[in-house]
Amino acid sequence: MLNRFNQIETRQSGAALITGLIFMVVMTIIVISALRSATLEERMAANARNRQVALQAAEAVLRDAEVVLSAGAPFDPFIPSSFKADCTGGYCNKPAAGDSPRWQDENIWGNGTSRTSAMVLTGVSAQPRYIVEIVNTPILIPGQACPKVLYRITARGVGQDNSTVFVQSMFRHMPASC
Repeated sequence: MLNRFNQIETRQSGAALITGLIFMVVMTIIVISALRSATLEERMAANARNRQVALQAAEAVLRDAEVVLSAGAPFDPFIPSSFKADCTGGYCNKPAAGDSPRWQDENIWGNGTSRTSAMVLTGVSAQPRYIVEIVNTPILIPGQACPKVLYRITARGVGQDNSTVFVQSMFRHMPASC
């Protein structure tokens, strides 16, 4: 009986081991592919969330800017000298013919040339900012009806990962004193 067992054992050539190793390699490849896919989907979801946070921040500061436009000086009464070519304080003159819009200049979004809201947002890497540009330059003639002034408000929101979103609104305003 012992002799018969030795014969069976010597006939095995390791086919089960090779089959098992091939199966383990295939399973490892499948698991690695699934992990890579899950990681990619997680990054895509994070990017979408950060863009949404930036969009909501820009929308919030844009709405706040529209309230400011209706509130007081330099809008009511309209003070044309408050709007400068260098956008001091976030109020910009109409760009010269052929110049690109002011919001496209990266340097415009600093503290001295753009405005921020009184509200402080959490969950963003930088507080949202806005600028107000005059689109039409009104002519103020004493004794005549006040002109309606058209403004472009550009708001810039930044997400948690520096995702940046710009939102613009056109705003027509006539001072209440007219």
